[in-house]
Amino acid sequence: MKDALAAVVRTSLDMHFGRLAPLPSEDEARSALAQAALTLVRDVSEHLLHHTGNGVADAAVLRHVLRPEAALPGWLVNKGLVVCENDRSALEKAVCGVLRHNFHRRRFLDYVSGELLHSCWHWTPADERENWLVRRVADASENEYSVALNTYDYVLKFDGAMFTRSLEDEKVLAWYVRSVGSAVLVPMVGKPLFEFTARLIEARYKTPFIMTLFRNLFTAASQGRPLDRYGVLVIGDVPKAFALRDYFRAIHASTPEGLPEDIGVLDLFARVLCNFDNPSARRYPEARFRIAGEPPQMLLNRIGAMFWLRRTLDAAKAIQQKKAAPTRGLRVEELTVLTEALKQKSILYFRLFDDPNDSAINPCHLKAVREQAMVVQSPRDNRLNEARPGQEVHGYFSITGTNRKSTYLDFRSNVISVEASDPAFCLVELSLPAAFELTRRSHKRLPLDPSQLACFELASPPMGADWSMFTSMEKWPSPFCIIPDSAADCHIRDLSAGGLMLEINQDAPSYEYFNDHNKMYPLLGFLHLVARSNLPDLKLGLRMEVKRIRDFPPLRKKYVGFQFVEAGEVRQDRFVRFSPVGKDGVYLVNDWIFRNSLGR
Repeated sequence: MKDALAAVVRTSLDMHFGRLAPLPSEDEARSALAQAALTLVRDVSEHLLHHTGNGVADAAVLRHVLRPEAALPGWLVNKGLVVCENDRSALEKAVCGVLRHNFHRRRFLDYVSGELLHSCWHWTPADERENWLVRRVADASENEYSVALNTYDYVLKFDGAMFTRSLEDEKVLAWYVRSVGSAVLVPMVGKPLFEFTARLIEARYKTPFIMTLFRNLFTAASQGRPLDRYGVLVIGDVPKAFALRDYFRAIHASTPEGLPEDIGVLDLFARVLCNFDNPSARRYPEARFRIAGEPPQMLLNRIGAMFWLRRTLDAAKAIQQKKAAPTRGLRVEELTVLTEALKQKSILYFRLFDDPNDSAINPCHLKAVREQAMVVQSPRDNRLNEARPGQEVHGYFSITGTNRKSTYLDFRSNVISVEASDPAFCLVELSLPAAFELTRRSHKRLPLDPSQLACFELASPPMGADWSMFTSMEKWPSPFCIIPDSAADCHIRDLSAGGLMLEINQDAPSYEYFNDHNKMYPLLGFLHLVARSNLPDLKLGLRMEVKRIRDFPPLRKKYVGFQFVEAGEVRQDRFVRFSPVGKDGVYLVNDWIFRNSLGR
């Protein structure tokens, strides 16, 4: 190990075995220490990428960074103990032997780099730490392979909201600071992950069908080959993850030579790392991706749950697509939902999938629930009457629970037959849905495409204002937030009958307004939604209250959740008559969401 980084290994060993003592980091020296740490991180990257270095790396800063009990990572100590058969006197020699393996050496040096970066962040003044993280994300964005991963179907991308919640935990924050610009193997199976995901599925889906499907998939992975049990988490320009099995299949299908069927987990992960060590990283060593430490369990649970939810729903969709013949058996759970809808005389709305430009909504009455199908009565003018056997449809309906709150359900089905039994209507037989999907709350939510939003404005009336005068929009205060804006600093993430979620970039003028002090003040909102094809636009005046503000410093964004308190349709672009919003939300918004989301 006589190379440019030998001093890094030697210093770590000396500190672990007590030959060197840690040094304090005085406040006045922190700026110089941070610069020395960044220099050492770059030297490590240069050496690993080019197997060269600018002379011998200066590892003196490690005495200010490492503690004796953490000078060597736990996995390295454990491997050394296995090699020396728990003979502590031979541990150092065993560790040096382990570090002769290129992968283990890289993993150790990346561990040291992570500790250096965490110390840099700690030494940075508190008011500059956010910008420090932003710069690290920008460095990672220079890696071409990390950016290319965003385009692959098998890669699951995460938005900032998930990390906003997680970074409130000190352990997750410390791990994230160490791990920006890194990839790590993560287990996709395990009891904590199963229990966490199972709770999410129970809360979201009405029937045990999805739970049973998830349990079967999870068990198969747990008992399967090693590639089925691991994935890769990437913390780069966009946090993302993918299963090693999916990566294997993609490479196997795209390269003539393919990959050996018996390839090991570490060998495949090493191939992933080679992709990150691309020319962009060699040109810009700060863009080299490191091997991160294992994430905290709470973050593993959230990431794994997203993966298993998508895999389970994909499997449910595949089952649904196979249900083309009336030989399917009915699950008791689906029977319960449909029987309740039949008893409540719920109206089912359908949209055909054959023409994405057709915005026709087909309201129907549920007439019968049979052992293997359901029958709906479709009025004469419905496009559903023209459907052919096997054609896929998207349905939607609601049922009322014992608490008198509406529960909204989406499902997909296939047409079995259409019978013109009466001049006024047809009887349409449909296959049973593989699953009914619930929203997590009482209102159906729609991710809002920018093309669907003509205008959204927020205004803040003065304290003590007479709200009765706001029936005339000419008397509204000037808005402090307008969407769309030329800088695209704000946009509506999603919309429901009960409220909406606003994403605000730090550069937006309204960013500073949304804080805990202003949270208590109601706001005026104007919402203009553009309908699809032959449907009318929707213009609403809203009285809104802020329910939640989530600040995510690494992405320089805030996510603000609003609840609709009063609402009214705007008339003549000037007048609005407010009415209180009930437990089912704003009917006009719910109707617009349904009419504009089916078939997407």
